Amino acid sequence: MSDIKLINQKSLEEANKIFKLMGNPIRLQILHLLSQGELNVGKIASLLDLEQSAVSHQLSLLKEERLVSAKREGKSMYYQLDDKHVAHVINDTIEHVEHMFK
Repeated sequence: MSDIKLINQKSLEEANKIFKLMGNPIRLQILHLLSQGELNVGKIASLLDLEQSAVSHQLSLLKEERLVSAKREGKSMYYQLDDKHVAHVINDTIEHVEHMFK
């Protein structure tokens, strides 16, 4: 049984922060949209029928935890998932939920 390991405290705390962020339905939907490709705030707001300021606020929270990153193209900011691990977590979770209800 010596192969069994616990998550170290720092990683546990950081993972907990990420799961709390993903626990919000709007942020989860934004992450799901971004798992399909990069989008600007206006497009996300339109797809979710939300104000751009509300979407910008959620994106800033996600960016703060490095779940998303942004790049400027002209006057627009385009957002994408920070790395493929985020997409895996989102997509695997959605697949799990859909599997449960088959």
